[in-house]
Amino acid sequence: MPRTVPPEPDLIINGAGLSGLLTAWRCLHVNPSLTIAIYEQKDRIGGDHTWSLNLSDIPPNLRDWFDPFIAYRWPRYDVRFPQRERTLEIEYGSGNSETLRGCVEPLIQSGRLQIHLGQAGPVGSHTPSIDATGYSLRDDEFPGWQKFVGHVIRCDQPHGVAHPVIMDATVEQIDGYRFIYLLPFSDHEILVEDTYFSNSPHLSENEIGHRIEDYIQQKGWGAHKTVRTEKGVLPMMMATDRDDDSAKIGLGGGFAVAATGFTVPHAVEVADKIAQTIAHGGPKVATKAIAAFRRDHLRREGYARRLNRMFFRAADPSRRYVVLQRFYGLGEGLIRRFYRNDLTRRDKARILIGKPPVPVSKALTHFSESDFIRRERAKGKSS
Repeated sequence: MPRTVPPEPDLIINGAGLSGLLTAWRCLHVNPSLTIAIYEQKDRIGGDHTWSLNLSDIPPNLRDWFDPFIAYRWPRYDVRFPQRERTLEIEYGSGNSETLRGCVEPLIQSGRLQIHLGQAGPVGSHTPSIDATGYSLRDDEFPGWQKFVGHVIRCDQPHGVAHPVIMDATVEQIDGYRFIYLLPFSDHEILVEDTYFSNSPHLSENEIGHRIEDYIQQKGWGAHKTVRTEKGVLPMMMATDRDDDSAKIGLGGGFAVAATGFTVPHAVEVADKIAQTIAHGGPKVATKAIAAFRRDHLRREGYARRLNRMFFRAADPSRRYVVLQRFYGLGEGLIRRFYRNDLTRRDKARILIGKPPVPVSKALTHFSESDFIRRERAKGKSS
């Protein structure tokens, strides 16, 4: 029987992580006649990750489409600090690599999405291509770091956590701002993630794994089995003067929520922008438009980068938790808008005004992004 040759794709995506697969999924959903080829150098698509977000971060017109990605949802979540505990009535959701693969599997079966594993994308192809290969530090970006190790455990007895705890900062403060993140997947299964907002990207997986076990024992959850582990080191951008014309998306393209490190909301936003641009002008126009999307995104994230400069450079590392403790005492509406990057001028002033959790003189030193970049480059030349 003759072998069926797949059609020449209309678009190539290099990288089959979150951004690459969401972009392919959205583009094929919006453009029924489109075909896409994804090249992934690893041996499977989607990796082995959990991605979470406030569900209100997804635009209303995209929620029905996006819903199959969500594996778990909760109506509220908690935060815990030494001087504050609070429940926020904000709907929270998590997807994972399995649900992400499930979203694109029908497209693979139909032949509209071609998957090439263990391969880099073709060089010199005339087919428009998008780079979704991941993050590497650039000389025009100046990040702090969010790093974590997570263990999904299955307990012999119920763990008693009813809804997510997105920050438990009552733990010992080590290596910057440290907190434990909890996602209860069932009465017996829970993700326990030890997270750090740090000046350094160095991650000691074994050391943090021992701290996770200590936390589990302190909670009295008893006998348990670790069924999955994950880890990550993500940039939290303090400053950038990036201005490139590349068709790069995801973290490597500069598309992340600066103040939280969240990647899903912007991955969805960029995927939809690319899909809509293809619908109106074709794949070649879409790849050229990514740079314009990036410039707009970086402009909108300017306030969040300012907060990061104050957090990572002006706050005493052992007292950084005070910044978040104060923030989570603000109104719930403001907190929603903060995560959605939809702050009003009053919101921005409200975050900064009041008893400052960082020294004013240090905060003012890091207020200007261009001055910050100039100083960082001067330090780099002298070191």
